[in-house]
Amino acid sequence: MIYEYDEFPHTFTVQKLEKVSDGGGGYEEKYVDFITINGFVCGVSSREFYQAQQLQNPVDCNVYYPYRTDIDKTMRIIYENKILIFKSAPIDQGGMHEIMNLKCEVSGVLEDNGEG
Repeated sequence: MIYEYDEFPHTFTVQKLEKVSDGGGGYEEKYVDFITINGFVCGVSSREFYQAQQLQNPVDCNVYYPYRTDIDKTMRIIYENKILIFKSAPIDQGGMHEIMNLKCEVSGVLEDNGEG
């Protein structure tokens, strides 16, 4: 049994890109909140950071969250006012359908109006 608070002490919002009306009959693509969940956000080891740099695929942090299948690589995470973009598809840690992992890069911070 997973004790969610101990295992997943952080709260973050997953956003997805959607077509939103621009008010003039057209639309624009914009990130909108999809779901807010508990997880664990932590930095990567220096070894993992170095290897990612060698592949020119920078990774700043790992994001762990309870198993689910509705999050995909086209989305992004907002955590502590930072924008985290996915550098991997969601990975089922250990293949047991319990914990998922995402490799992420910090791509910016949110401005006061909620956009990065």
